Amino acid sequence: MLRLFFVFFRLLLFSAVFNSGETMENVLENLLVLALSKRSTDIHFQVEDSKQMVYFRTLNGLELFQFNDNLKDLFEYCKFRANLDLSMNMVPQTGSFVFIIRKKKYNLRFSAIETFHSASGVLRILNLHKAENLNDLSCQDTGELFGKLSKLENGLILFCGSTGSGKSTTMFTWLKSIRKKRIYTVEDPIEQIFDEFMQVQVNHKQGLTFNEAVFQLLRHDPDVIVIGELRGPVEAKAAIRSAYSGHLVVATIHCASAKQTEFRLMDFGISNHDINQTLKAIVFQKLILRSDKKGRSAQFDFIFYE
Repeated sequence: MLRLFFVFFRLLLFSAVFNSGETMENVLENLLVLALSKRSTDIHFQVEDSKQMVYFRTLNGLELFQFNDNLKDLFEYCKFRANLDLSMNMVPQTGSFVFIIRKKKYNLRFSAIETFHSASGVLRILNLHKAENLNDLSCQDTGELFGKLSKLENGLILFCGSTGSGKSTTMFTWLKSIRKKRIYTVEDPIEQIFDEFMQVQVNHKQGLTFNEAVFQLLRHDPDVIVIGELRGPVEAKAAIRSAYSGHLVVATIHCASAKQTEFRLMDFGISNHDINQTLKAIVFQKLILRSDKKGRSAQFDFIFYE
């Protein structure tokens, strides 16, 4: 009952109007429009007892923005739109939502961390640099290497890089190029919708855990199983089990270099034997400034295992 009252109170708050006469939706839209004009990939919120700060992640690094509205209210509004649990203030949470600006859909992911005296949020624009094909990703000639990936029929392929390096964009762009394959994904959360795949959203409240989702997918005769991200032992071990079942398994993982990928897997509890038996390829990438300085492109490093 208390939780329902809390949610109802928040809904009333979200319908409030700022002193400027704008609703929170208007404020968020204006902030996103400014971020898009700067080609910013992330908007950082920092809310403290005595101050509030907004930063844009641009080609030149973090850029401070003078935000004059109530950032705490906007922080709570983003939590609401991302379908986060509003009653859990001390637990880090991540969710996603779609926001329409001038008839164009933008896929957004909001991550929130709160303590007693401060709150930090990151709003990422997921489809800012949408790639239609693999040639849009990089200035390198990688057609032959991605073609070699497409010929693999089983085992584990990992797309790796640092946060914000575009590894998920690369993975899904490559997957869309594969023909005559049944592709299923398991994601938490689903950040972008693709008509080409069957995407499954993990839902712990309904009992659909990560392991259960993967287990059920194996009954659907998949050609490719995509695991959104290997964040820890649960996802990593599920990927290895699926690869042992004879399927092609594809996933992303955070790494600082291609060679560090194996050490990350071992840190997640995967043995050297399992790595040697299942890992077929690593695609590492980082973003570099284009020669025209109007954007960034991916620089790839491929490792294939026989």
